[in-house]
Amino acid sequence: MPDYTPDNARARSTIKSLNAELSNLTPSSLITLFEIDLNKLMETKGISLVNEAFIARGGNKPSQGAFLPDVEDGILRFHNNITIFNSYLVWQGKHYFPAPITAEGFESSTKGTLPQPTLSIASQSETGIDQLALLKHEIQKFGDIIGSKVSRRRTFAKYLDVANFRGNTETALPPDGYEPDMYAELPKDVYYIERKQTENKNVLVYTLSSILDLEGTKIPKRRVVANKCVWQYRGVGCWYQHATDDELKAWQVAKNDNTLSQSDTIPLLEKAGIKTLHADPNAATCGLPIFAPAVATDKDEHIYSTGLVNPEDVSEIKDRGKWNAAQTYQVGEFCFLDKDGVKFYFVCKKITGPIEDEDSGVVTQKSASHPPDSEYWVPDECSKSLTGCRLRWGSRKGKAALGSSCAIAEMGQLPFGGFPAAKKLASQR
Repeated sequence: MPDYTPDNARARSTIKSLNAELSNLTPSSLITLFEIDLNKLMETKGISLVNEAFIARGGNKPSQGAFLPDVEDGILRFHNNITIFNSYLVWQGKHYFPAPITAEGFESSTKGTLPQPTLSIASQSETGIDQLALLKHEIQKFGDIIGSKVSRRRTFAKYLDVANFRGNTETALPPDGYEPDMYAELPKDVYYIERKQTENKNVLVYTLSSILDLEGTKIPKRRVVANKCVWQYRGVGCWYQHATDDELKAWQVAKNDNTLSQSDTIPLLEKAGIKTLHADPNAATCGLPIFAPAVATDKDEHIYSTGLVNPEDVSEIKDRGKWNAAQTYQVGEFCFLDKDGVKFYFVCKKITGPIEDEDSGVVTQKSASHPPDSEYWVPDECSKSLTGCRLRWGSRKGKAALGSSCAIAEMGQLPFGGFPAAKKLASQR
């Protein structure tokens, strides 16, 4: 999607033009546009809005060259300027379809209460059938569209895309006073559908609320804790997790084939909704550490140097990947169990797995003990303190192991999820 963020010079020119139009005694017609974002509902239900558009129009899957409303991004777009444009209009390259929508109550007050606008959708018989039928069809399919984001956008007719005035003739001249400017719009109003107020055969009314005024929303979203990290260890925000060889191979193949998508990212990055931590999209480890070994317990006891694992029995500190009952694990090696995209590591402190006696050839143990059996495994856990964070990120040796392509190591600061500066200081008398 094109970037509609202007540079400084263009922004100044656009603001000057908007101010002049707002103070004009005979301004151009004010155009109001509405966007209803159904992405979260679509993701939850696993439904494609593109296919739903054709079902609502009485068709099946799109045929080659068939006209399709701009719904690929999961957003329904409407305008209520039917007296001016009794057809779709184009703004920033997107099609907005006519629909009998009325919005009221967007005014802000100084009384400290947030506005609760209402969005009314009336019945329509001749114009706006496609998008309005699609909206009603989706409302019935989902049960409702509570929680969907509604954006009200306003601009003047003189700033609309030139496609609105050319029709089927590319050489047609726009009207007098036309000044196309894709950046010229008034501040966007963003609200969320909170509840259904009225529904009958003639009208459907929803009450909107600010993001700060939604039921069940609590602030602050993130608690300010001085001495404890709030991130999930080896999860999003912590980032102390390397990608396995298999994960990197799959990622590299998709990148080389130019088929890299969100589902092809490393599981941890996929959980965060990003493809890489690094500014360089070609970073070999996606900005994650090259190697993030098991380090300590939740009491900051170093696993390999405090006797939890006998150092004399350790031949190699090695990541054996996901735990496998058929695998034999030597002392010092570590494996992981995964849950919800986060890996939980355990260090072997006693050899476990299928072991064959060299003399008799008898297998003395058929399968590896399952973590977290404390007889065989030591869990790698974080104390959620600055000390635990430094054990992973702060040492010079650790930074070398993390690698030069690690985005967190390059920042030169700990990804600590607490707020040490918020700690109360004892007053001196």
